[in-house]
Amino acid sequence: MTAIIYFGEIFVASLLAVVLLAISQLGMTSVSGLFIGGVIAWTLFEYLVHRFVLHDFVPTRHGAHHANPDGPVLTIFWQIWACFALVYLIVDGAFLAGALVAYAWYLFVHYCAHHGSDNLPLSLLKHHKSHHRFASRNYGVSTTLWDHVFGTMLR
Repeated sequence: MTAIIYFGEIFVASLLAVVLLAISQLGMTSVSGLFIGGVIAWTLFEYLVHRFVLHDFVPTRHGAHHANPDGPVLTIFWQIWACFALVYLIVDGAFLAGALVAYAWYLFVHYCAHHGSDNLPLSLLKHHKSHHRFASRNYGVSTTLWDHVFGTMLR
C-alpha cells in the first residue's frame, strides 16, 4: 500500500508538472527560470518544514515515523497539495511545475531510503539514515544543499 501511495503521488505530481509546462504562455527562458526557481523553492521549503515544523512544532506524528521508519505510509499529506494550489494562484505554473518535479524526487528519495535503497544515490541514503539516528541533523531529504548552507550537516 505504501508504494501505491508514494508512486501514485509521484505520477500525479509529474503529470501535473508536464501539463503546467505544456500550457504555459511564457517564453522558454522565462519558463526555464521559473522552473528552476520552483525546484530550489521546494527544496528549501522541504528543509524548513522538516526542520522546524515536523521536529519542533508538531513532532508527535513525525516522531512516529522516526520510531518506525520503515513502517507503512498510509497518508497523503493534503497540506502540501493545498500549498501547491496556493502557489499556483500566486506564481506562474512553470514555477509550480518545478516544485512538483522536486516534490516527486523527494517522494522517490524518501520511499527508496526506507524501501528500496538499491535505487538511491549512496550519499542521499547515508544522509537520510543519519537523520534517523541523529534527529537534530540532516533535515534535507531530496538534497543535502540546505544542510550545508545552514550548518546542520552531520558528517
